[in-house]
Amino acid sequence: MTDFSEWRTFDYQNAIVQLWVFKNSSTLARFRAWHVRTDEEIENMFRGVLESEVTRITESLPYTILSQNNDNSCLLHSLNESEGLASLLVAVNAPETENTIAQLKQLQGASGYLVKFQDGRRTVYAVKKTAPTWKPKFRRRLMNTMFVNGELSAVPSESFAFEAYFDFYCLNSTILVASRRAYESAVSDKTIYRRSFEDLMVDPGFAMVVSDTEPLRRFVGENTIHLKRMTAIKQKALFTRPGFTERVKIVSEARNWGINFDSDGKIVICEDTARVVIQVFLDHRLFSEVTETIYDVPDAEAI
Repeated sequence: MTDFSEWRTFDYQNAIVQLWVFKNSSTLARFRAWHVRTDEEIENMFRGVLESEVTRITESLPYTILSQNNDNSCLLHSLNESEGLASLLVAVNAPETENTIAQLKQLQGASGYLVKFQDGRRTVYAVKKTAPTWKPKFRRRLMNTMFVNGELSAVPSESFAFEAYFDFYCLNSTILVASRRAYESAVSDKTIYRRSFEDLMVDPGFAMVVSDTEPLRRFVGENTIHLKRMTAIKQKALFTRPGFTERVKIVSEARNWGINFDSDGKIVICEDTARVVIQVFLDHRLFSEVTETIYDVPDAEAI
């Protein structure tokens, strides 16, 4: 049985449920976590959320640099490749003496919350980024009320809203990503992509096909999606194929893509052509033989 199948058939109704809140830390640990006491009604609510999610998510796709899932699928990523989530799991799995029970100040401003579902030796971790309403600055502008017996009354204590879904899950050594943006924002490290981009900029093979990398540096900047695309370009390394630039020049002229070349046949990148050049390096500018239309696609799977 795969981890995805095991996640879908997990006995959530009879699992022990624990709620944790966490915040980012500037230390090497990366996260601090606190256990939150919950009553049976809250725990049953979380059980119901997981069963609803299992019903909704019926298929899985590989997690790649640029892959995206739909409303009924998740992306499968190896826990061994996610230092961020591994650090978070260390925080919530530490001995009780190293963790404290959450107080109100820990819930206020929490980066996210994690629910552990334990069934014997198996554990499913469900993680969700908190909504802006959890932030103290935002909460000071709210009045907590509730409608009971036809009357709206003030709620004297703080209230926290939990959404009826999670952003990602973890079982065994597999991460099941339902929301890629939330997952990468919560536990991914942008420096990995930046480091890969810098490596590409000094790659001798890349320098053989590009006249000047500085315009590309300016275009990419700190944009996360551009950094991911450059990482994918480095991994694919299509630019190392013999005759790559010659072929790009032939197609660009035939299709009027406007890509420029210097006297040595290297690709000249400027602000106007950077986006097109990136799509070409990714091999994501595709031609439909059915409609004879050229498309820029976010990702492509060879068949």
